[in-house]
Formats: sequence, C-alpha cells, structure tokens
Amino acid sequence: MQSWKSLRLRVPLSLVVATLLTFLFVSIVIGIQTSVNLQADQRRALVAESFALSPILTDALLHDDVWTAYTALKGTASAWQGQQGNAPFRLILDEQQRIFVSDHPQRFPLAEALTESRQGKALAQRLPATDSGPVFFDFDNRQVIHTPLLSEDTAIGSLIIAGPRFAIQHRLVEILGGGLLVMLALLLVIIPFGWIWGSHLVQPLSRLAECMQQIGKKPIESLHCPIPTGGDEIGQLAEGFREMLSELREKQQLERQMVAQDRLAAIGRIAGGVAHEINNPLAGMLVAIDTYKNKPDDQKNASKTLALVERGLDQIRETVSALLVECRLEQRQCSSHDIEDIHRLILADPLSSAVNIHWQNEVTTDIALPATAIRQILLNLVLNAVQSAADSKEKTVHANIQVVDGVLRMDIRNSGEPIPDEELERIFEPFHTRRQGGTGFGLWITYQIVDQLKGEISLQSGQGETRFMVDLPIPERAAPTPAENDD
Repeated sequence: MQSWKSLRLRVPLSLVVATLLTFLFVSIVIGIQTSVNLQADQRRALVAESFALSPILTDALLHDDVWTAYTALKGTASAWQGQQGNAPFRLILDEQQRIFVSDHPQRFPLAEALTESRQGKALAQRLPATDSGPVFFDFDNRQVIHTPLLSEDTAIGSLIIAGPRFAIQHRLVEILGGGLLVMLALLLVIIPFGWIWGSHLVQPLSRLAECMQQIGKKPIESLHCPIPTGGDEIGQLAEGFREMLSELREKQQLERQMVAQDRLAAIGRIAGGVAHEINNPLAGMLVAIDTYKNKPDDQKNASKTLALVERGLDQIRETVSALLVECRLEQRQCSSHDIEDIHRLILADPLSSAVNIHWQNEVTTDIALPATAIRQILLNLVLNAVQSAADSKEKTVHANIQVVDGVLRMDIRNSGEPIPDEELERIFEPFHTRRQGGTGFGLWITYQIVDQLKGEISLQSGQGETRFMVDLPIPERAAPTPAENDD
C-alpha cells in the first residue's frame, strides 16, 4: 500500500481536488450570474408588459371602462400558471388608491381601498411616493413594478404588476440542474484523465526515487534506471542522476584498481620479505656446505656443518609457518590460569623489570575459546607494549582482560611515542616492524588469529599512548564452565 506522503498519490489526488474545486467555484459563479440574469430578464419583461398595457389602461381609466381594463389585464397574463400562491397578479389603482380593476378580484376586490385588505395594506406600505416613472420593489418574494398612468402628464392612477412568486428560484434550479448534469458527466471523464495524467507526470520521479534507494544495496554496474530525460526540470534531474551514476561507476573502478595495486604492492613486500628472510639462512647454509667441501677430509666436521644447516632450515620453516598461521579450535578451553601464565612469562622478560606493568585479569571461569590462540595474542600484544614502553619516560603498561556481554575483551595500553600515520596502515603487515632486530611477524600473526576467531582488533595511537583493543565473541554453543583448580 502506497503512503499518503508519496507523490504517486499526492499529485494525482491534487489534480482531482483541483478539478473538483474548480467545478464548485464555476458552479457558484454560474449560479450567481444566472440569478442576476434571470432577475434582469424578469424586470425587462415587466417593463415591456407595463409599457404595453399603459395606453390601454389609461384610456379605460379615463372612460371608467372596467371591462376593457380587466380584459387587457387577463389577456396579457403570464404564461406562469402555477399554484395560487405562485401566480403573478396585476391591479390598477385610481387617484384615491382604490382598486379600479384586478386580475384576482378575490384577493383585491374592486372599488375597495387598497388598505382595506391585509395583503393590500402590506402592499400599500411598499408603494413608492413618486409618480415620475416605473419603480421596482420587492414584495412577498416577488419583483413588483409600479407604473403611473398619465393623462396629459397628470397621474390619474397607477398600474401594479407583480412577477410570479419564486419564479427566479424555480428557473434557476431548472437551469443549474441541467448544467450540473452536463458538468457531472464531464467530471466523470476529467477526473480519471486527471488521475492518469498526474500518475504519468510523477512516474519519472518515482523511478528516480526507486533507483536512488538501490544505491548502496546493489552493485553500481547492475543498476539500470530507464528514466526519460527532457528539457523540463524532471528531465534535467534525471540527466544529473545518470551523470552521478556514471561518475560512481568510474570511482568504483578506480577504487578497485587502487585496491588491486595495493594488494600487488603488499604481495611484493611480502615476497621481498620472505625472500630476504629465506635468503639469509640459505646463504649461510651454502657457505657452510662450500666450506665443508673445500676442507681436507681430515679437517671436515660433519656434525658441525649439519647442525648449521639444521638451524638454517629451522629458521626457514619458522618463517614459512608464520605466513601459514592457522588457529585450530582445540578441545581445551581458555581459563584464568592460561591468562595468568602470560603474566608470569612477561615478568620473566628482562625488559619488564624496567617497566611498570598494571595487570588486571577479571576472567574467573573457562571461556569457549582456544587457550593457545588467546595466549599467543596476549603474549604478542603485551610484549610489544613492554618493548615500546621501555623507551618512554613513563614506562607504564596497562593490561585489562575481561568478559563483557559475551565478548572476551583484551585492552592493552602502553606509554611511548605515538605511531606515525603512515605506519598505522601497515602495522599488521608481515615483515613490518619498528624495532631494531624485529621480525615483523608478531602483529601479523595476532591479526590472523583474531580474524579466524571472527573477532575485531583496533589500534589507537596518540598523545603519548598506544592502545590495542581486541574483542573476541564467545560462541554460545559452549556455555562457560567454572575454572578447574590446577593447584
């Protein structure tokens, strides 16, 4: 289900609402204008009827010819013949405001004063005082025209014609009813068209949004966005998005090339280091063999030469083994005693006597991690910390080992000069060392073991302190058991 915040719904819905509001506004305007036109048409009809009757009624009034006047009024009766309450009425008043003749004698009896009946009294109160010409006024929801009947510019009476009651409203309803039916038929066509057109307008934006959501989730190479371009703003936006995708593809290719170059460079450094580490013992062994061959038989010492060759081969084997380090999950789990053994080994190192080692082991139970691997990680990191702290002024090392939320955490800190930024990126590479006589295998082996145990190792160096943080997740399949007492 689409969200109401989506333009896929908001734009078509806005077009539909705009169409409905336009329909309502136009209907109101047409209704008002039609009402005004109907009122004007009725006034013109009343004026025309008044002018047509005035000469005949003036002559009938002068000759006291009631029948002629009554015939004239009935002969020009309106075609509106509704109910009695809706019908128009006409009457002639003489100079004394008495009813000379009326087309509704029951309502306005002849020869009576206009004010003698209740309806006549109400009408008399609305009659204008002027006799200068036709005057319009409203009475009983009707338009009424009062026309003086003149003889030689002297008023001898007046003609009152009232239009049908609610005639304008009825006519307005008829006209608007027909118009509304036509407009509703148009709406049935316009609204679906507006919805389809609005959806078509938003479709490029929707596709663009879907493509932008895929960035980072799919490879840039497999991301295809068939977004139409054009001269409008949406087309320009789509064109800019395509250019961005093209630049991202180029950037990704450059990054891959750089990674490949870095890997080749790392392989070259490793190969150079291996060649150097193997070449030295090989050269020694070749010299020993050559010396053995060139000595007289009575001076040859085979055992000495073989021991020299054996030590050289052992050195080559250790170098290769360091590169092929593997962490096998042995049966014995790491215990608090294994960690304390590392503390005793560190204290036996000659440099440790010149360094203040703050050791804190909070592990009190066995943990489901291989003991040999944990010992090797801890030994490498603490020995490196001791060797670095020995050259500093503070000469301090802090080692904190604890279990936090199912993770074995080893936090090793030492005082000393910070590691330069250019060396931080290579700190875990083999054969890279900052110490005189170092092999560069310690941190490499540590990194390999942490990686095989699905852990994380981080390094922070600055402001006179270097800190290694190792987090190793403890498998849930093997719950911790109390440490066995080795005493």
